[in-house]
Amino acid sequence: MDHQQETTEQIHKKARIKSQESVVRSSFPLDLISEILSKLPAKSVGRFRCVSKLWSSVTTDPYFINKFETQSRQRKPCLLVSFKRDDRLFVFSIPQDRQSSNEYHPIASQPVHSYHMTYPKSRRFFPRVSVHGLISCFQEETKPIIWNPTTRKLLILTKPEKSWEYATFFLGYDPVDAKHNEYRVFALGSAQESWRRIKTNHKHCVNSYPTRHTDKTERFGFIMSFDVRSEEFHVIKLPCNNSGPGGILASYEGRLACVTGNAADDGTILWTLMDAEKHEWSRRYFPIPIPYYDRSVETVFNFIGITDAGEFVYVPNRFRKLYYVLYYDPKRNKFHRVEFKGIADDESRLKHGLVNSRLYNIPAVMNHIESLRSF
Repeated sequence: MDHQQETTEQIHKKARIKSQESVVRSSFPLDLISEILSKLPAKSVGRFRCVSKLWSSVTTDPYFINKFETQSRQRKPCLLVSFKRDDRLFVFSIPQDRQSSNEYHPIASQPVHSYHMTYPKSRRFFPRVSVHGLISCFQEETKPIIWNPTTRKLLILTKPEKSWEYATFFLGYDPVDAKHNEYRVFALGSAQESWRRIKTNHKHCVNSYPTRHTDKTERFGFIMSFDVRSEEFHVIKLPCNNSGPGGILASYEGRLACVTGNAADDGTILWTLMDAEKHEWSRRYFPIPIPYYDRSVETVFNFIGITDAGEFVYVPNRFRKLYYVLYYDPKRNKFHRVEFKGIADDESRLKHGLVNSRLYNIPAVMNHIESLRSF
């Protein structure tokens, strides 16, 4: 009898779901449902996937995932601050762009979104850039980890070669086929996920910064670019007087830029790529040091990138109870300091069990957007 009653309830439940899906189909076109859902936060989309099979199908479709990323980018990228303690990964998402203000004093910030998740205790945590919402957490490791901070999922890739003790990994993206790629290439989302060898005639030493050509007959600073679709390497020469290592790559006014310190007077030089084929760069000088020491808070701030508004972003090398972000406006030659609460204050430390923890060299990743991409 119980079994029969349970079966009956299941039948009625399926009938209700089918009826609801029928109403949805008759009331709203699928493209309208997709449009509405793509404007919601990722957390809400995750919940709505459980509403019905139809909505689950809509929100897991590649077209919807790409559309959601477009909407997320329009809502402005964020600055992702994260650190690992034992097997816990603490993640803080804060506004990347500074609020408009002519004042130097700390600006009242928006609420900091935070969460923590489990991370392999034996694995190092070294996040690099965010590529369409995915982050590679290792630069030199036999098994790289790909992390989606939005879905809180981790993917541990296989080792390219068993004999390799260390390798350098970068994350790329093919905007046509919507595939992420990593000299060995591993295509995420392809039919055959395996490492493939890519040949290049350019002798170089892989680094995350501009480096030098390895041919002793001709030494010059250069950037090695990799087209993830054609799987071809290209060389972009840096200006001859900028051939030393240590430059930081950034995006400035929609162009590739390289930011370097000027040892002559402790200033900063911004090189902007004007023509990749002709290796032409423009040069701008700013009377600010990299890194920057703020005497008012007695803290060293490291340069990490440039916002869409053209402001230089500096994050603290270490912090105690307060977390500040420095913004340098090159047009006004002026710094603005923004305080973000909820990261290192007493209440947050007590909440996360970090009362006596020293927080220094905390990674901060710019231009992060929400992504629903699965592995």
